[in-house]
Amino acid sequence: MRRHHVAAALLGVAITISGCGPTDKDNHGFDKAAGTPVENTLPANESGWKTIEVVNNRAIIAKLKQTAKETPERNKKIEETKERQDFKDGLFGKPTEELAEALTMQAIEGTIAPQALERLYGGYKALEDNMVIFLENSNQNGERMGFWIGVKKADDRLTKFLQEMQTKVDAGEIKAEYIHIFYSPYTTTENYDLTTKVYETVKRIHRLSGYTSGNHSSHVDTVTGEVVIGHNFLSEEEKNQIIKQLPERKVVFEQRGRMIPKEGEPDTFYPEKEFTDQPSKEGDYIMQLSKDGLLAVSAQGRVYNKATGELQFGATHFSFPEAAKKLKIGQRVEVEADGPIMESYPGQGGALYVTVLPEYKPAGANMSESQVIRKAMTEAKKTSGDELLIIRDISFNPEASAWTVNFQYGFQGQELEINIAE
Repeated sequence: MRRHHVAAALLGVAITISGCGPTDKDNHGFDKAAGTPVENTLPANESGWKTIEVVNNRAIIAKLKQTAKETPERNKKIEETKERQDFKDGLFGKPTEELAEALTMQAIEGTIAPQALERLYGGYKALEDNMVIFLENSNQNGERMGFWIGVKKADDRLTKFLQEMQTKVDAGEIKAEYIHIFYSPYTTTENYDLTTKVYETVKRIHRLSGYTSGNHSSHVDTVTGEVVIGHNFLSEEEKNQIIKQLPERKVVFEQRGRMIPKEGEPDTFYPEKEFTDQPSKEGDYIMQLSKDGLLAVSAQGRVYNKATGELQFGATHFSFPEAAKKLKIGQRVEVEADGPIMESYPGQGGALYVTVLPEYKPAGANMSESQVIRKAMTEAKKTSGDELLIIRDISFNPEASAWTVNFQYGFQGQELEINIAE
């Protein structure tokens, strides 16, 4: 986050709180909520300032007061937003008054408030150690749009922030309704630390359970404080172990794809009908196989250069147990990855499941698609050497009883045609 110092005269104002700070007669520029909700319905609040209102099930501990009736500069910004071409084109969603207001709030309150906080607290790391901050961009389900500041312990720095923001409200620069200050039982730093601990816990469960595959991720939701664990291997018993270790947090488990196969369960699936008489670009071609891995290359290329029509084909090295025993070069397959793919070329990742697709074998042909590809690759490598071979097209001529395989290889995208007689 960029550091930006805003020069502003601090008014001698007090904060609307209960139980600490100046008395009501000293109050200027802050709105004290009328009445107090029933105590046992309030969310927890250990900030040092009492709850004055509950919004989105959050304990509001201080509010700004909308003193300025006119906000001409802000209104100008809204109109400028509406005239932006990306706004009209729907880049941010359906162009509505609410969307224009949300984008303006992000640009004004969502910029001014965090810059002031960073300066008053002494840097962004200090903000992480003391609070959570986030934007909510829509007034839906009774929630309030705005820049939210969740403070664990309120102190003089927060008082100065409120004073400075109230000055800007008085001047018509920002709107009070878009700055929300509430009690948060956790800080950003605490969320980071918890994320690391949860990740290590799940990693240990994975290791001790003896899984050879499986992926997981973890993070703490800044807005809700929930611990979110993505996985494809945790059992109900293992989930309960994690929940017991986190009694103060809600834990949400998100299954990512299919669960990993248990011992004895299949990880490779074959079609009911082995052959089809219709050519297909579905899936990926297996272009290399090893004991525990395969290279899958897209059967369908995408146009990389519109001027030349140059095609680009995706390629990924997958680790896959006993790949050479289960699969054949030239087969078209669908691979379900076991987690993220490294962004290299070819990419690198793990395969959880492989589904073999029906092979093209037209009427009058003795060989199938994969058999032809294996023969054609043997011939093609005499020219391409060790370069990665990509199949651009494969076709069968029934009159000549011959196949034609068009390859692409090398950084320059050289093309090579191989003919295979039946």
